Amino acid sequence: MPPYRGSLSVSARVFLIGAGPGDPDLLTIKAHRLIQSAEVILHDSLVDPRILSLAADHAELVDVGKRCGKHSATQTTINQLLVSYARTGQIVVRLKGGDPMIFGRATEELESLAAANVRCEIIPGITAATAAAASLQRSLTQRGIARSLHFLTGHGAEGGLPAHDWVSLNRAGGTLVIYMGSQTIAGLA
Repeated sequence: MPPYRGSLSVSARVFLIGAGPGDPDLLTIKAHRLIQSAEVILHDSLVDPRILSLAADHAELVDVGKRCGKHSATQTTINQLLVSYARTGQIVVRLKGGDPMIFGRATEELESLAAANVRCEIIPGITAATAAAASLQRSLTQRGIARSLHFLTGHGAEGGLPAHDWVSLNRAGGTLVIYMGSQTIAGLA
């Protein structure tokens, strides 16, 4: 696939890209091209190595990921790196697992870039919920059964159980998708 040929000199200098569930074939075409064109890629630890291998040989890959409470970089550091790299005039990609707008701390990064007057474009990715549903050949919604869809975090701010209103969520009769719940699964069940 040819690299991205958009008008980068006029548009965004930072691209916030969703890497999807890990399969490179599930990247959007635009995400694929921007990863190939990027000069700097700040990526999460959960981004599949096959996706990182799409980067140009000259691209600088910076692991800024978080996994189970272990951080290779704080959010403040990530925000500062995004601004700093953008100011060099390079094409900067912030590559996140799944979709950057679902539990991806995108708001903090977007606010930091906006405060520094750095333009950013968001390239959505396939989220784990839709990828899992497709893999299982199950719909996340179904007429008369699951009329709503709720994305929930599986852990609270301090690492324990989240403070969700489970009774109301259950009463809603929809599908509950719980992200980041591996450490609290026993309490959630």
